[in-house]
Amino acid sequence: MDLSLTHFIGIDLSGPRGRITCAVLDGSRHILFRGATTPLEWESLVAGSAVTIAAITSPITLNEGLMADEDKRKLLNPSPSRNRYANLRVCEYELITRGFSTMRTPSALENSSLALQRLLRFSSELAASGFQRWPSPGNERQLMEIHADSAYAVLLSAKPLPAASLEGRIQRQLALQEERLNVPDAMEFFEEITRHKLLSGKLPEGKIFSSAELNALVAAFTAWCAYTNPAEVTRLGDAAEGRIILPVSTRRL
Repeated sequence: MDLSLTHFIGIDLSGPRGRITCAVLDGSRHILFRGATTPLEWESLVAGSAVTIAAITSPITLNEGLMADEDKRKLLNPSPSRNRYANLRVCEYELITRGFSTMRTPSALENSSLALQRLLRFSSELAASGFQRWPSPGNERQLMEIHADSAYAVLLSAKPLPAASLEGRIQRQLALQEERLNVPDAMEFFEEITRHKLLSGKLPEGKIFSSAELNALVAAFTAWCAYTNPAEVTRLGDAAEGRIILPVSTRRL
């Protein structure tokens, strides 16, 4: 597969409002860009590649009422108890059964929180600019949804530490390094720790990426996995309603 003209973009919107945290990988998983962008800068990133496979860490679809359909509910394993888990997507229910907290996307935009409305509007803007839901063979712009914590759980074979904590960020960065992304070795952080720095609160900066950047990087990595090894990734949910894609560790390929 020739990936020389393909870029894999991870998107996370958990950072400052009005900023888009992005990570861009080439076909060899080399990081071409990592950081926060404005909407205009984001458009330039997309324009810079012939083929763009993107993954976002937030919902891209509303729920279609599948979890309120008794026949559909009976097919789920485990089957939800009566009168519970009716107003969310199938993929979100499957995340909950795996032990992860997740948004519960309603069936109408006006019933969403303002924060969720912002996320869904961004996804709609991507669709309007030509992004189609992966897999869309032959389309030069494709988009998928991921869940960052569950993606890291796949890579770690264990539930990750809290994303906002220093130890959680170090753990995630080490996981990306294991997948051969050119991130700084997170263990070097400890080489710069001294008693004086701890007492004064002056910890080394720049060695460990922010949680939003780490989310964007695992999203870009998942996009790479899905595009290059589609049979190996995990697809949660129902195709008619929208899936959440989980990566596969390259160590198991």
